Amino acid sequence: MKIFNIVCRKSICLLWACIGLAGCSLEPELTSNYTEDVLWKNETNVELYLNSFYPLIGSDYYASAIAEDGYSDIVKMTLPHASQNLWAFGSLPIDQANNVFENWSWGYNWVTQCNRFLDGLKKHGQHLSKTIQQKAEAEVRFFRAHVYFQMARRYGANLIIFRELPPLGEKNHSLSEPDKCWDFIAEDLDFAARYLPNKEAAEQGKLTQGAAWGLKARAMLYAERWKDASDAAAMVMGMGYDLYPDYAGLFKIRRSDKVENKESVMEFGYIKPDLAYTFDVTYCPPGDNGNAEATPTENLVSQYEMANGTDFSWDIHATNPYEGREPRFYASILYNGASWKGRTIEAYEGGRDGWGLGGNTTSTGYYIRKFMDEDMIDFKENDYTYYYMRYAEVLLIYAEAMAQQGFVKEALIELNNVRNRVHLPAVEATTIDQFMIHLRHERMVELAFEGHRFWDLRRWNLAKSTLNNTHLKGKKPIRQADETITYEDVDCDNGKTRIYLDKYKRFPIPYTELQSNELCEQFDEWR
Repeated sequence: MKIFNIVCRKSICLLWACIGLAGCSLEPELTSNYTEDVLWKNETNVELYLNSFYPLIGSDYYASAIAEDGYSDIVKMTLPHASQNLWAFGSLPIDQANNVFENWSWGYNWVTQCNRFLDGLKKHGQHLSKTIQQKAEAEVRFFRAHVYFQMARRYGANLIIFRELPPLGEKNHSLSEPDKCWDFIAEDLDFAARYLPNKEAAEQGKLTQGAAWGLKARAMLYAERWKDASDAAAMVMGMGYDLYPDYAGLFKIRRSDKVENKESVMEFGYIKPDLAYTFDVTYCPPGDNGNAEATPTENLVSQYEMANGTDFSWDIHATNPYEGREPRFYASILYNGASWKGRTIEAYEGGRDGWGLGGNTTSTGYYIRKFMDEDMIDFKENDYTYYYMRYAEVLLIYAEAMAQQGFVKEALIELNNVRNRVHLPAVEATTIDQFMIHLRHERMVELAFEGHRFWDLRRWNLAKSTLNNTHLKGKKPIRQADETITYEDVDCDNGKTRIYLDKYKRFPIPYTELQSNELCEQFDEWR
């Protein structure tokens, strides 16, 4: 019985690259068709099979993260026909047949792959050592939890739970209650945390206990299981992780540099030429011959504080708006007048980096700097590190979860640790509401372009008030006759009003599932 069939050269390269990524020395049997006998023959082949799950995290560098932030208020997609714009303006409405957020089929395909592995391990892995069996099960249950989490935040955790492969031909399955789904995710991650190695014992790029506890902390935050979230985050905090001292430098680390980076809780490390990516050309300014498909909004940029911790204000700082800002601003944003690749960014209309509405240039006045390689003059493949989870996020999860339990003082300590890394003064709060203002700010700027903002707004129940009946903001640089620059408020949505509906709190079950599964009923708000 064939259970794994590689028919694409790219897939073969990706599997081999993941093996190199993990630092393994493997000699699998070379064949295009992997039968059960071959897959479970020895530890080497099992490792190859396990590595096929790793592209689930970070295989497209930060492209997916930026795309997800494009549905929020911090990123403007420049192409008019980008799905983020069409959805926001109501031109791409969501229903059970069409949903830009749909990942139901993707998710259950991967759940099936995970369960197929677990079934094969149980039936054919008895010759492996108990330690290898437990570690292999732990890795795959981590990935299954990751997939269910990705689905849970879209569908309100009303999912079909598959603990194992269903009997052949069985199609009818009912949806779980949300608590059952979150229980299942937590159960998988508890097992993973128990049997995965710690970060000192793990091969670079492979899953660790810290990754399992970190994902559990993230998932339980969404579930609003505050103590479970803070407890899981505290486990990570006791494992020797730490903030990398240089925020900008954190995103310029290559696996080949062999830099000690205690902030990386889980990463996807690229290596040239075996596994590299082409990312910069998509998001760099037109002055670099980049496509500038996504640009930061003024909604985000104005949130970066001054270096002394005071709020930025155009009323106060309009003369030199980009001087004296906090370090994360300079690490993340390219603005008019910024030094970049041996030149100066010209984001004004008619400048080298242009300004305009309609695509491939900025309509906001800004470009993304974070994740980009400033040393890259001619676009080629790159090999920076993608962070599936960083320690800064763990600290912010812990802080939010502790505050929600009423421990505001303890929450402030970790939130201020994140601020201290970029030399910002500590903030104060005495109530949960006061604290959450600071927490939301920190997540917005610390995790910008890392794919959290849209989902944060939804789980905070702020998506409608933030996104509905709004226009994203920009600042248009205008070059005067005397070559000074002034800045003009612009509607980078070009007059189109954004729409966000109450029922987006969970997205509809796909029509295909409803047609094939008699026990699955559509959510009331989508009928």
